[in-house]
Amino acid sequence: MPADLASRVVPGALVAVRLGRRAVLGVVVGRDAPTHDGALQPVAGVVDAPVVPADLIALARWVAGRTLAPLGACLRLVLPPGAEGALRRGPDGTWRLGAPTGQGRAQLIARVVAGAPEPGGRRAAVLRELRTAGGTLPAADLVRLAGTTMPTLRRMAEDGVITLESERVEASGLDWFGAPPAPDSPPDLTPEQQAAVARITARIGAGEGEALLLHGVTGSGKTEVYLQAIARARERGLGSLVLVPEIALTPQLLGRLRARLGERVAVWHSALTASERSAEYRRIASGEADVVLGARSAVFAPIPRIGLVVVDEEHDSSYKQDATPRYDARQVAYRRALDADAVLVYGSATPRPEAWHALEHITLPARADGADMPPVDVVDMRTQPAGPVSRPLMKALQEAGERGEKAIILLNRRGFSRTTLCRSCGWIARCPDCDVPMVLHREGAADRLACHHCGLERVPPTTCPSCRSVDVGRQGSGTQALEDALARIVPDTRLVRLDADSAARRGGIVGLLDEFSRPGPAILLGTQMVAKGHDLPAVTVAAVLDADAALQRADFRAEERAFSLIVQLAGRAGRRKGERSTVVVQAWEPAARAVQLGARHAVAEFLDGEVQRREQRGMPPHGHLLRVVVEGESVQRVAEVADELAEALALADPSIVVRGPSRLHRLRGRSRRAILLQALRSSSLTAATRHVLDAPTGPASRTGVRIGVDVDPQDT
Repeated sequence: MPADLASRVVPGALVAVRLGRRAVLGVVVGRDAPTHDGALQPVAGVVDAPVVPADLIALARWVAGRTLAPLGACLRLVLPPGAEGALRRGPDGTWRLGAPTGQGRAQLIARVVAGAPEPGGRRAAVLRELRTAGGTLPAADLVRLAGTTMPTLRRMAEDGVITLESERVEASGLDWFGAPPAPDSPPDLTPEQQAAVARITARIGAGEGEALLLHGVTGSGKTEVYLQAIARARERGLGSLVLVPEIALTPQLLGRLRARLGERVAVWHSALTASERSAEYRRIASGEADVVLGARSAVFAPIPRIGLVVVDEEHDSSYKQDATPRYDARQVAYRRALDADAVLVYGSATPRPEAWHALEHITLPARADGADMPPVDVVDMRTQPAGPVSRPLMKALQEAGERGEKAIILLNRRGFSRTTLCRSCGWIARCPDCDVPMVLHREGAADRLACHHCGLERVPPTTCPSCRSVDVGRQGSGTQALEDALARIVPDTRLVRLDADSAARRGGIVGLLDEFSRPGPAILLGTQMVAKGHDLPAVTVAAVLDADAALQRADFRAEERAFSLIVQLAGRAGRRKGERSTVVVQAWEPAARAVQLGARHAVAEFLDGEVQRREQRGMPPHGHLLRVVVEGESVQRVAEVADELAEALALADPSIVVRGPSRLHRLRGRSRRAILLQALRSSSLTAATRHVLDAPTGPASRTGVRIGVDVDPQDT
């Protein structure tokens, strides 16, 4: 290797390596002496791209060991933007990443004209929003904030009230969420918040990391504790990482971060464009942005000196990646904070039993402004007429609408109806590739059946394919059917649906929440996205429909999930002192433990009981699980390999409990079998599984099947 090339091939460097006629991307992970006896392919060149920091290379190695995923798949998590594309070679011979980084974009900017006459009407709102933002705003943001139109802005420019100028601006993840908010000042903290800030910041920058659980009731001011801890980390020259489970939570929290900490905040999530992601990567790696907010993948952001890691809504299962490598961002955050001697704060109103059992608690027992927790009315749906909305909820919504107030309703099932069936013979519309019922979706006047597992869509039949009966109907309501029912119950109330379908478009979540927040009566309805941390004003009614639906699943986390949804959604109502609040929990099994304790906001009682119950069964936090899934096109082949694999795992370590193989529904036409392993230590599970899968003539060598491993699975 030439000397000039050797000096640049350092750990973390990206290099081009020839494989046949192709040039592929490689990552240098070390400079050890070669151990291969044959000829080695030389490095073709060093890619003109940032060197991956050593701490992220080490983190990727840890993820590979923890999840039993290939190291290459884990290294992809820490590579700079553009690494997923084919390599390009310029005329000067320089290797570059394939994906374009973007050179910015043109944007129309509005500015206040000093000394211009004060307009009235709609124009006054335009000036008010401009001045609130400091006198300058992108025109698109100004139109949205002021509730006006571009023609109005152009007429104001012609009259000399404002100016409109086209400027080229660099793409930024901040653009995804609209205009920056007005600066604000820290409020007075409650004694409990002061104690929490002091406890968290005591170790920041001290070279001694720590993991803590910030448990506070909904509305107790956990976010304010985060903000002040982040500010203290910045004062000490350290960066902060703030994780949220989904993009749905990002706009509101990003607004508060920018209002308090300025524009040195970066946002990181999977919905960013290539140019936005590239721009944010540069800002983070250079230290220009010392606070990073994002969803799961942000745990791998290249923050140079990290002093604080916050995992907000730590109970949320969205932190678990459902594709290889199946990492849990909560665990990765723990490892990253540990390696950096940073302070890690898990925050939630309904923590996981694992966090509750393992970590020191910092508790915020009451709402920050002194507001009471809302009373909860549990409605037995066996006593109610058919339909998704009970009589008590119907009355509460109508009264709230008459007062001009707002409501949030959770139904954790999207689509129009859960099942399409024949009432004559019992035929059910199932996905031919996944063997699960297809969900009816309604878009305007058009209906479609969709599989939520593989995405297959079909036109609903008008007659039964099995018996030719015309008595084909629907069963089970989804969010679209709920929207239709509410339109009849409260026709004068604005309805805003927030689920995976309505929020799929770029900026959809921001627009939907803005629409809901506008003055006047409104109902925000949707799946669990509506319960995730939103702090919205004038919400006096909250409701959970089918609150006990999760209890029907054969999963040891079923009660935990049902309880969390009830407490989280109930906490959206009456968050300001003096606001009235009504919470309705609709259930078919109202006496269930999770429903009753959730209605009483009895978090400590539920978690203490849950930890004790799991100890008796050896379940987390008193044990660990690992799930192995065998899949393939042949039902017989999959069953044979799964049986062989289960037997080999049982022999590999007698201390491991092997459950299965059990049959799973087909997925995308492939048969599947699952094996669940249970042991006291996670290392026992991973060591035994690695031993069996790495055996040259073991089950993993069989053709016609694919074997997937999920360490600490969220679903069992």
